[in-house]
Amino acid sequence: MGRGHARDVLKFNQKGKFVKLGEAIRAEAKMEELKKRILESAKKAGLESEMEDQAKVIKRPAPPEVEWWDTPFLPGQSYDSYTPDYLETSGAITLYVQHPIQIPAPQDKIVIQPKDLFLTKKEQKKMRRQRRLADMQDKQDRVKMGLLPPPPPKGQSEDFFSEAYFSRYLCQKPPKVKLSNMMNVLTQDAIADPTKIEAKVKREMAARENGHLRMNAERKLTDEQRREKVAKEHDKDESKGIHAVCFKVRYLSNGAHKFKLKKNAEQQHLTGVCIFNPKFCLVLVEGGAKAVKFYKRLMLTRIDWTSEAVARDGDEPATKDELSTADPAGEPEAMEGLDEPESLADNKCSLVWEGVHREKMFSYFKLHNCPSDSNARDVLGPKLEGLWDVAKVDGRDDEE
Repeated sequence: MGRGHARDVLKFNQKGKFVKLGEAIRAEAKMEELKKRILESAKKAGLESEMEDQAKVIKRPAPPEVEWWDTPFLPGQSYDSYTPDYLETSGAITLYVQHPIQIPAPQDKIVIQPKDLFLTKKEQKKMRRQRRLADMQDKQDRVKMGLLPPPPPKGQSEDFFSEAYFSRYLCQKPPKVKLSNMMNVLTQDAIADPTKIEAKVKREMAARENGHLRMNAERKLTDEQRREKVAKEHDKDESKGIHAVCFKVRYLSNGAHKFKLKKNAEQQHLTGVCIFNPKFCLVLVEGGAKAVKFYKRLMLTRIDWTSEAVARDGDEPATKDELSTADPAGEPEAMEGLDEPESLADNKCSLVWEGVHREKMFSYFKLHNCPSDSNARDVLGPKLEGLWDVAKVDGRDDEE
């Protein structure tokens, strides 16, 4: 015979089992409430702790009970209230078709100009030879038709190479006679009176040089015209799209480094912000693609971040009042209360983020002292405050 059905055996719980379970639940709830109070007090004090950053990384916002695009088709605030009959009576679906407004894509503004055809050296020589042959054939035809006088004999070179002859008949400048080719061009005249011909050639050479310098001076742009030309080039570069790039610098105590950051940003017409914090410094710039590419190479390649500040002759140590002096933009040049590192051997600059902005977020490049994380986020604004958290995480990876 097989074994029968096993009987249910009574199992008694140990004394105090559920009491301990309730105490554990209450202790966990008390710990969560304590963490919440600590975070609130830290926010009021302007200091964010490691717990807040970890909470941002781990916790995700819960999905809503009803998505906003489904709200017009539901009678209540839940998906359980959906009924097909409600669609017929609600009027959410009609026979009309809604055409959304067409928004041009950012890449549509970028117009790729066709590049010129580049010829090889052999092709350039061939084109020049054909062009000169066509010009010579045209002159010969004009001489045959009587439109131009025939060239004088070889012995009468002085009249033929005079400026009046070329300006009247050939409508071009006389050939450039130099001391090196004087004997070949003016053969008989140079042999008859070399001193006179040499003085004449030198006067022509001086006149050509003076005319060249005069034309260069006439074409030279004024300071205002040069600034307008540079501004127009940067505006053209920005019309193709606003690019942005963010860097994290461990130490920014060298005055030469700060000067290069701000001066190059102003010269390249870049806007942005440089944030000084006791933990690290954040540099964010935005502008045209060409200017941002130049600034990116400056930050990652050209600047030696491990170089120490060199004291110049006659310089005196800066006082506290000088360190707190405001720059023309209204922001302090140095971080007050920030301990300078003993050495910059471990200093470096890393790329945090690069991308494209729809529009400019800043009006000019400015410096900010932000002793706390909340101050830095306020400077960056709600759209860019996430870059500060990304830079902080990147810093922790380096320290580990």
